[in-house]
Amino acid sequence: MLRTSLLLCIGLTITYLGTSQTLFRFGNHSVSKEEFKRAYSKNNTGINSDAAMREYLDLYVKFKLKVQAAKDQRLDTLASIKNDVAGFRAQMAEQYMQKLPFRKAMIEQAVERSKNRIEISHVFIEYGSDSLLAKKAIEKAYNQLQQGADFAITSRNFSTDPYVKAKDGYVGYISAFSLPYDLENVVYGLKAGSFSNPVAGKNGWHIFKVTDIKNNATLLKAAQIFITYAENATQEERSKAQQKADSIYQLLLKGADFGKLALENSNDKFTYQNEGVLPLFSYTDYDPSFSNIAFSLTREGDFSKPFQTSSGWHILKLIAKEASKTDLNNSDILEQWTQKVSQSERMKEVTANEKDAIRKAGGYKSFSYDESALWKLTDSTLEAKDYVSIYKANKQKKLFQLTEQTITVTDWLKYVKDKKMAAGSNALDGYGELMQAFTESTVTQYYKDHLEKINPDFKFQMQEFFEGSLLFEVMERNVWSVASSDTNGLKTFYSTHAGQYTWKKSVSAIIFNCADSATANKIHGDMQKDPLQWKQYAEASNGYALVDSSRFEISQLPTEEKLISKAWLSSVVNNPNDGSSSFCYVAQVHPENELRNFDEAKGLVINDYQLFLEEKWLNEQKKKYPVKVDDAVFKTLSK
Repeated sequence: MLRTSLLLCIGLTITYLGTSQTLFRFGNHSVSKEEFKRAYSKNNTGINSDAAMREYLDLYVKFKLKVQAAKDQRLDTLASIKNDVAGFRAQMAEQYMQKLPFRKAMIEQAVERSKNRIEISHVFIEYGSDSLLAKKAIEKAYNQLQQGADFAITSRNFSTDPYVKAKDGYVGYISAFSLPYDLENVVYGLKAGSFSNPVAGKNGWHIFKVTDIKNNATLLKAAQIFITYAENATQEERSKAQQKADSIYQLLLKGADFGKLALENSNDKFTYQNEGVLPLFSYTDYDPSFSNIAFSLTREGDFSKPFQTSSGWHILKLIAKEASKTDLNNSDILEQWTQKVSQSERMKEVTANEKDAIRKAGGYKSFSYDESALWKLTDSTLEAKDYVSIYKANKQKKLFQLTEQTITVTDWLKYVKDKKMAAGSNALDGYGELMQAFTESTVTQYYKDHLEKINPDFKFQMQEFFEGSLLFEVMERNVWSVASSDTNGLKTFYSTHAGQYTWKKSVSAIIFNCADSATANKIHGDMQKDPLQWKQYAEASNGYALVDSSRFEISQLPTEEKLISKAWLSSVVNNPNDGSSSFCYVAQVHPENELRNFDEAKGLVINDYQLFLEEKWLNEQKKKYPVKVDDAVFKTLSK
């Protein structure tokens, strides 16, 4: 059931739903409504007004014109761009392989199942040496149950395991991960009071009955004092363990410290040094005889009377009760559940589903072949000196078909030849196993190589990275490096616009940025005595203080003070994020609206000159590639 629904899920995921409407054109190139909406949704959180979309559309048009300019300059052929894109693609392809929906669905299923604990009993008949006899026995037991026989009596009469017989088939409460996954699926498909068909397990046949379903949404944090005895302990040894547990309990009643007693007496080697504190656990993590006592404790600090399990005597103390951690929107909780599923046998199901989905997505179709003849040909190829002629003779013989690729006998022979060369003198696996590995690796690689056609999200992400790389390169070549290196152009631009480069209220100041408050306070004290020695103070800090001496606007100073009118030493400001500290010394206050000279304004001039060059360049691009927006399509964006 799970596999079928998930295959349908991925089928929907990888289907590209036709062509989208064109939102705008630039020259002979077009951008679809869907592409624009993807980009807009990624960069604008929840704002869908026409004004916001129109503003973003203007930016996106400019972006596309710049990318086209990069293509016109053949920057997409640069080895650095190709290598960056190839590296990013390989990384993202692996991530998308992990994003197939089966893992996520399996995690969600495990979380959902963990919210309940199910009380079960079973009839269990081992396969033994006569599996047919075992099957007949389980069928007879099942027929009796269908006719209304008591489940406990039926289990006692038919079960072959002495422990199961002794307990009338009673297992207790289970939850997710308690049973092998295939058996868990059976149990979670039953309602309270119902029993299953005979189910084949690893060692024998089962019939499961569900007697109760309870909420399992509580986790317990508890500590224990555990007095153990060996499995073959004598009655005297068991009695001594009980007496010791009772004496510890009496000490607890008199107010003795639980943690100290655990450290001194508990035989639980995993917890005694931690005052007996157990890892957070659910009801089904332990035997019912343990969990029943643990979950009966109601108040924090309460402790149980000594109670016995199969391995000794326990005294439990309740530390806290917590709700189960099942919110998968929390990244830490998601990671915990991901690891739990990844380390379980559930991954067999996930892997099988992924392989099926990848084959389906790749259009896999197998052709029949004579297996015996192929294995003989493979042996001959491995022994032949002139194996190239064998390759040529078999390159038209089909093994299986993918959507855009035919896999031939020659592909198989090359694969085995490479495997043999890698193995050296070591023996290869059987050809049947190798064929399975060859098929899986070929289909998987095909899937990765064609992700752009299979997965629209991957296609968009790759396009985004590719175009972003082109944008950076073309801007560096056409705007950023040009503006910063064009000294004459910068000076001409400054001369034309000098009036806009003025100082707001500013000061000549020394700013100290220190690694810690101790360094800042030491230098601050020295500055109070003699500010003229500021360079020596910085040098004496052994790199713990960085100093910047220049003219600054008031807003650039590490202080909230805005009414500075004379020489002044600010107080130390601590940064709680990284522990650093800063302060400044004002040597001179300057009036507002003074013109900046070229050197003082250079950074601002470069920024403005870049914008000037960019606008000029974009206007040239618009003449080369006239832009036309389809307003009718644009109006549908916010609907």
